[in-house]
Amino acid sequence: MIKEGKHYIKVMNIFKKIVALSLCLIISFFTFINIRADSHVVYTASDSKVNYGPGSQLLGGAEIMLVNGQTTSQMMSYVITAKTGEVIVVDGGLPEDADHLREIIKKKGNRVSAWFITHPHSDHVGAIAKIINDGLGDMIIDGVYYNFLEDDWYIRNEAYRSQMVLDCKAAFEKLNPDTRHSQVKRGDVISIGDIKVNVLNGPYLFGVNSINNSSIAYRFDIAGTRVLFLGDMGPEAGEQLKNDVPAFELKSDIVQMAHHGQYGVNEDVYKIINPIVCMWNAPEWLWDNNNGSGKGSGTYLTLQVREWMDKIGVKKHYVMKDGDQIIK
Repeated sequence: MIKEGKHYIKVMNIFKKIVALSLCLIISFFTFINIRADSHVVYTASDSKVNYGPGSQLLGGAEIMLVNGQTTSQMMSYVITAKTGEVIVVDGGLPEDADHLREIIKKKGNRVSAWFITHPHSDHVGAIAKIINDGLGDMIIDGVYYNFLEDDWYIRNEAYRSQMVLDCKAAFEKLNPDTRHSQVKRGDVISIGDIKVNVLNGPYLFGVNSINNSSIAYRFDIAGTRVLFLGDMGPEAGEQLKNDVPAFELKSDIVQMAHHGQYGVNEDVYKIINPIVCMWNAPEWLWDNNNGSGKGSGTYLTLQVREWMDKIGVKKHYVMKDGDQIIK
């Protein structure tokens, strides 16, 4: 009886271990499935591997220049320099911004390894179109990355701006065909030196705010820091991006505020991105929502978006109103 009792206890102990192990495997499996299936997980600041503080180096020797506009209008222009020396431009601004941009590029060696375009509005592509049309001169552009739609789509959806798009396309046709990368799409990864550029979407085809909502989102991975460019995505494109791209891909340390920081993507998208640094392509009047009668007197949503960023816990804002700025 004693031997049988011992045998019974031994069998039961083995059985309990098997059951416990099985439960652990089941729990782990469903946890994994839930994480993979839930693309709307909200990450907290503790998820970021980047430490931000006095004297901190976010980009490991690379730098981002938020380029100031040369008019009082909103525009978007960035010049990124890799640690290995390559120069990257994102958009570029208005035609009036072309000369200033030329000077910046010239000081960096007059060669652009990659020029990324979010969408063909003049405050984003006017400068590059003017530079091409005026003649590159000594400037070298190794590659331009974009995805424009058929002409009739722009004519149907934003007829009053369609000529601007056609003019930009005509300018790009003057570039060497090997330079034009005109079909960037979700899943593309472009390596420029030690920087990886992830294309998060192709152009969305919305019938409202159409060209803004066709913006391409690019995520730059620089020395362990993620930098997300949203172009002029509006609420509709932002929600589509949230549905198409898992949260772990959207999560970024630095974000370019969509549509100059107002009437861009919704708060829920920014919560998923959960940045610690924001870049605003906003002149002073837009930053303060000032229509001439003081702060908050306009109809822009900038002040509301600034409140969203405060709630998220953003630590630093770089704003175009303060001139050319360097992020390192």
